[in-house]
Amino acid sequence: MNSVEAYFKVKRGDSVILETPFTLPDSGITALFGPSGSGKSTLLQCIAGLVSKRDSAGSQLTVDGEIWMSESDYLAPDQRSVGLIFQQPQLFPHLSVLKNLQFARERRRKPAIVELEDVVESFDLSALLDRLPPSLSGGEAQRVAMARTLVNGPRLLLFDEPLTALDHESRSRLLTLIHQLGREKKIPMLYVSHQWDEILQIADHVHMIAGGRINRSGSLQALTTDLDFLSRHQPLASAILITEVEQHLQDEHLTQVSLGSQSLLIPKVELNTGKELRVLVKMADVSLSSQPSTHSSILNTLVCRIVDIAEHEGHAIVVLNCEGQVLSAKITGRSARQLGLTTGQSIYAQIKATTLNHEHYRNG
Repeated sequence: MNSVEAYFKVKRGDSVILETPFTLPDSGITALFGPSGSGKSTLLQCIAGLVSKRDSAGSQLTVDGEIWMSESDYLAPDQRSVGLIFQQPQLFPHLSVLKNLQFARERRRKPAIVELEDVVESFDLSALLDRLPPSLSGGEAQRVAMARTLVNGPRLLLFDEPLTALDHESRSRLLTLIHQLGREKKIPMLYVSHQWDEILQIADHVHMIAGGRINRSGSLQALTTDLDFLSRHQPLASAILITEVEQHLQDEHLTQVSLGSQSLLIPKVELNTGKELRVLVKMADVSLSSQPSTHSSILNTLVCRIVDIAEHEGHAIVVLNCEGQVLSAKITGRSARQLGLTTGQSIYAQIKATTLNHEHYRNG
């Protein structure tokens, strides 16, 4: 069910820079993905009310049945109850972290989706409460900005490339927090990014935008296993496998995770056994064999069934089902013919453990 139904048309002077229909489900994380200048931030600004009525004439926006934009209506930004998180945290520099949070709580119009005390714990802010924003690192400041937005009780959460300026460690931590929000809070969330790896780690749904128009939409799982998408967007082609931590092989610096009745070895992660782990497998990192390999440096071999095959410019893209989950492999057309690949056939998918590094998974 969609919480947001819209048609946006935005002009700058005589040029139309955004013209597209748009929907946002009532829960989960929807990503808006596209290159710089494609209209991502403009669309987000339309939802937040940051594009003037004149420039957005002809646009329509309905949120939970309430009209925010139409030919005759235009709800002011401060009436929209939208939480907007920018690349640079918008904190009051003269107020402590605690007072920034209290300021948001005192001015909220709707019941908060999380209370101040809870957000302090969830975002690990206890040690930061007395500090001023200028003394915070980029990651700390962004955590405070996200917490303050939640305390304010928004109806929608909008993220405008919030991780661009952060280091890898802060980026990974915030991706985990955003993912947890998407799972735990029933609030529509739109995440704008031109980084596909971020989207793979947190999104449930994806809109792809170019030239001011959304040209493709669907669930992340559907996109990453669609042959047409895989053929057209090969640099983005990856699959997400939902696994569970089984054990840590401390001496070998490896972690074993289960995928149904099968297992994968990945570089060691700091996560308790029994926890969910989402592993990203790039299409280019999967090789296929008709027989199990017992003498190979490749540690991971999964028994799969071929779901679909497509030839593309001398290569074969093979979609596989493994324990009810889907991954894909890109091999040469010659290899596909030598293996005699057909749909329904059992095949062994081989994946190097070293290709599954810590940027490629998130815990649930």
